[in-house]
Amino acid sequence: MHCLRDTGEPNVRLGKLSLLSAAVLILPSFAVSQNPSAPAAPTIRVYSRETIVDVLVTDDKGQPVRGLKQSDFTILEDGNPRPIRSFYEYDKITTPAPARTVPRNTYTNSTALPANGPVQIFLLDRIASTPADLQRSKQYIASYFRTMPTGTIVAIFNLSPSKGLRLLQGFTTDGASAASAVENLDPEWSPEPGSGLPDAITAANQIADYVAGVHGAKNLMWVLQGSPPLIVHDGGLSWGIRDMTLVHRLMDTYDIFTREQIAISPIDVRGVHTINNMAELMRVDVADQTGGAFTNSNDYKGTIADIVDDTLHGYTLSFVPPRPIEDGHYHAITIKLSRTDLHLRYRPGYNDEQPQPPDAVLRQQMIQGPMRLGALPSTQILFDLHVELNTSSAQPAHAKAAPYNTTFALDPTQIALTETPDGTRTANIELDLGAFDFYGKLVAARSQTFKFTVTPEQYAAFYRKPINLSLPIDLPHGQLTLHAGVFDTAANKAGTLEIPLTVPKK
Repeated sequence: MHCLRDTGEPNVRLGKLSLLSAAVLILPSFAVSQNPSAPAAPTIRVYSRETIVDVLVTDDKGQPVRGLKQSDFTILEDGNPRPIRSFYEYDKITTPAPARTVPRNTYTNSTALPANGPVQIFLLDRIASTPADLQRSKQYIASYFRTMPTGTIVAIFNLSPSKGLRLLQGFTTDGASAASAVENLDPEWSPEPGSGLPDAITAANQIADYVAGVHGAKNLMWVLQGSPPLIVHDGGLSWGIRDMTLVHRLMDTYDIFTREQIAISPIDVRGVHTINNMAELMRVDVADQTGGAFTNSNDYKGTIADIVDDTLHGYTLSFVPPRPIEDGHYHAITIKLSRTDLHLRYRPGYNDEQPQPPDAVLRQQMIQGPMRLGALPSTQILFDLHVELNTSSAQPAHAKAAPYNTTFALDPTQIALTETPDGTRTANIELDLGAFDFYGKLVAARSQTFKFTVTPEQYAAFYRKPINLSLPIDLPHGQLTLHAGVFDTAANKAGTLEIPLTVPKK
């Protein structure tokens, strides 16, 4: 065990912090350091260059085709064949993973998520819909939920003009519960455009963070009037968007959706109408470029059922681009089958670039957002949190706070390693704790950044044992909400969790 010290640097994820002393890192014998003044050696970021493509295959009757083999597929990037690195056939009839149990006083940000897709995500966009249109579509959506096939996994979000993005229903196979969540959504008038509406791009990124812990295909049904404000092919350049900050944000969001295997299927609350304007063409483009479905029908329930049925079975393929680093360009993908009588739907390309560091405003949204009270949990990093009162610590009877021990446990394969020229790899993991009282006031906080080094000889062993990080915190008596976060500062990934906690006076 290695005793560590706080860096003393403030953490903006929780606002004003009161930092305490020693934390404990429980790991195999990897070197650990927290010296912020040490010179930074030139590094090469290590990450997977694997590009994942979900493919839906249907026959002339629109029925999914099962039993195809890897040898039946060919992948071309920019017209050049690429070797298939991995191949997987997914189906709703696949036996789900058994429910995972955790010990007493242990919590996790993975229990609310299915282990694997395909899953259906509904986003009711009340910013881009009139109350009357959305109210009518709610009835049909709820009706679908009550009759959806057994085993269908759905989650429901609401994008509100006044409250931003909210989770109405976490992932469930209970159609009645999903229907009630939609029916109980109160009408809300949308403010005029330009009046400080929530940012749809930020909302899309928050949804991606929430579903990151689900492996496999994810279909986002964006229910709104017109088109989702995400032009994904080239960040909107082909549509005449010249705000380069917006272009880069759109391209980064497209990269995130590509990585998380999220397809967008827009559903227009107006039903059938003529596709004769820019907004409708953009809606078709969003569906095509993400591998989603485009519909133009008054049969809401039937449309949703068809989209869900189409996405419950498919194939996931991957390949490795030949370029050692990103070139910042769009690359077209073509999938071919040995059988020419079948129909394919897939994402036709991707932008080969890493998301750029956000500007000051976006950084504040990304960093403070995941740790604010009531924020959606992020599952980019899955972890367990053990919370326990430290009964061995002596404290006076009149003490206003009680000492608690928290232990974060996570799989090391989720953490990015940065490699130096001599083969040594380093990782940076930041832990955050924030306690909020009944009135939503931050009453206690703790932050600690851990940096540890893995030599070439230790590299294989690093991935064989879970990482356990201990972080003590003093919590005031009473009913609290404890928010915990794990942040991989090298890969810009996060995992967060919010739990209720009662701190006794004795």
